[in-house]
Amino acid sequence: MPPRAELLDHHSYDASDALAKASIAPSSTKRSSTDVPTLAKAKASLRQRERRRRPRLVFRSTHGITGSVATLCVCIAIGAHHVNIIPNVLSILAAIASVVTASSGMSIVDQAPKQTIVMERPFKVVPPHRDAFKRTASSIYYLSARTCWNTISDLATSNNNNDALNWIWGISALCYAIIKFIPNPRDVDLTNGNTWVFVIPMAAGLTVDALFQLPLLQCNDGLCWNEDVITQIDLLWVLLSGLVVAFVFTLAFRGVLEIRRSYWGAALVVHAIVAYLIAKALPFLRKLVL
Repeated sequence: MPPRAELLDHHSYDASDALAKASIAPSSTKRSSTDVPTLAKAKASLRQRERRRRPRLVFRSTHGITGSVATLCVCIAIGAHHVNIIPNVLSILAAIASVVTASSGMSIVDQAPKQTIVMERPFKVVPPHRDAFKRTASSIYYLSARTCWNTISDLATSNNNNDALNWIWGISALCYAIIKFIPNPRDVDLTNGNTWVFVIPMAAGLTVDALFQLPLLQCNDGLCWNEDVITQIDLLWVLLSGLVVAFVFTLAFRGVLEIRRSYWGAALVVHAIVAYLIAKALPFLRKLVL
């Protein structure tokens, strides 16, 4: 996601200015042999100080505030599920805060770099960061909607109304997943490793979850997808992971963290989530097939 915090470095101008002044000398001035090593040492010292310096974070933008609030709300909602204290209300608040965070980031997505070469050999990995933000925002919208649906789906008392609402929700979720997560064959670059590292795993996980929102597939042999497989607390953990990964990329874009390490760390998180969901879904799928 785009930057959630602003970074300030009040000393960068002074240091670079001093370096520039130190490197400029009138052509008519003759330097002694002892001046040259002194100037070289001064330049090296200033460059070393520049490398060591790290900008400080200031959480004062709308996106920064909403991102912090959303992360805190999701953490509280996860804890509420463990102690069973108003978990449904807190889950809805966490979902709303996450939607606001993703929406506020859309206006500053252009601050992120277009792409970064993460790896060139044995195959290239070039993540398009702005497209990745839009995909991340879409996943946060979906997860938030799933969280709210799990909470409100039991409010209808009539069976007929429940059936109708279930079908409306299931079809809407599946259509949204197909449109937002499945890459267009004309646009996808299969030679780019990022497609296999991020795009396809995210598309597979979210689309399969959306498929099992259809009432026809939702329950099987006493097990229900939303209640027994991908539960409310699972959704909250995935939502929290998305917010944290987004913030890590924010720091990477600002130079606080190294972009390659951030990328592979985020990839590890995504694949760990997919592996966890597969492990949870296997018993359900086995019963469905057999």
